[in-house]
Amino acid sequence: MRRIAPFALALLAGCDVVGPSDFQGAAGAYRTSSWYECDPVKKPREELVRTIRDLITRCGYKAPDADPDDGFYRTDWDVRMSPRYRESFRTRLDVELVRQESGEYIVRTRSWMEVNNNGVNPSDPNKAEWVGAGVTDRHKDRISEPALRFHNMLKFRLFGLNE
Repeated sequence: MRRIAPFALALLAGCDVVGPSDFQGAAGAYRTSSWYECDPVKKPREELVRTIRDLITRCGYKAPDADPDDGFYRTDWDVRMSPRYRESFRTRLDVELVRQESGEYIVRTRSWMEVNNNGVNPSDPNKAEWVGAGVTDRHKDRISEPALRFHNMLKFRLFGLNE
């Protein structure tokens, strides 16, 4: 019993940091990338919102039906199914428009990636068991790819080749 207590405490501490309902997250199954920010932009908000929605569509996601005054956009999941275990995955983007005190805006982006943990029916989207992509070596390094793709397209659109 004395050997189990420290192990149980370590598990509970991990669950407290990540969240009690996300055991895979406590085990290192990360699903979100870091936030990527562009330099401050001095453009009208409406123009930035149009640019963000256009780039979300160009990245292969459906443009979210969000209130443009909110400044936070979350796309629907882009699901890619595979007949192999843990090779089906889904991704989405979070884009946030942050107004600075100077009147300029910063656009922040991060991506989500989850893999299907269902080994019996890995290609059935109705029976998928989505867990953070950090559980596999194949996908954990690719979590940030959608956010970086969007971030680079945004920088090129806003700043051109000068950046």
